[in-house]
Amino acid sequence: MSSTVSKVTRYTLLLACLLFCVGCDQVTKKIAVEKLKYEPPITYFNNTLRMEYAENTGAFLSVGSGLSKPVRFFMLVIANAAFLIIVTGMLIFRWQMPLIQFIALSLLLAGGIGNLIDRVFLNGIVIDFLNIGFGPLRTGIFNVADMAITGGALLMLASWFFTKDQSGKENRSESKTPESITPSATES
Repeated sequence: MSSTVSKVTRYTLLLACLLFCVGCDQVTKKIAVEKLKYEPPITYFNNTLRMEYAENTGAFLSVGSGLSKPVRFFMLVIANAAFLIIVTGMLIFRWQMPLIQFIALSLLLAGGIGNLIDRVFLNGIVIDFLNIGFGPLRTGIFNVADMAITGGALLMLASWFFTKDQSGKENRSESKTPESITPSATES
């Protein structure tokens, strides 16, 4: 299932997504460093939203932070950059994919670039500063790039279910060709 959205429109959407997500990510991280570093957490809405400065040396939820620096560099910089190059190639050369998948990959690319910028320029760390929760149930500390990555992953998952469902419907409707439909005995 491909969408009828033109190549120019898709590339405009990709560029807007990259500029907006990477721009917001980098600006909010700069503000976090200036306003939150060395300060106690700031809470809003009865501690539902907490702004708290953190430097993450690992991946999502600090996974891998205990690995040696060379291994972390390979996994979180080199492998991540290779993945982002593949995603970029898919967006450029397979631009006719379903629009929801195009948007999902654009978000994954934008979020990945945002965190990669931190890792390259901040000696392997990523600035995190947002935390959401209710009572004892809380998320890990995250940033705008993480939101883009999570949104892209959820959209890709939804897309997988949607296109799987659509392809099943298309296959069922294609099997009912005029020659396969036989008149019933009551019509004769």
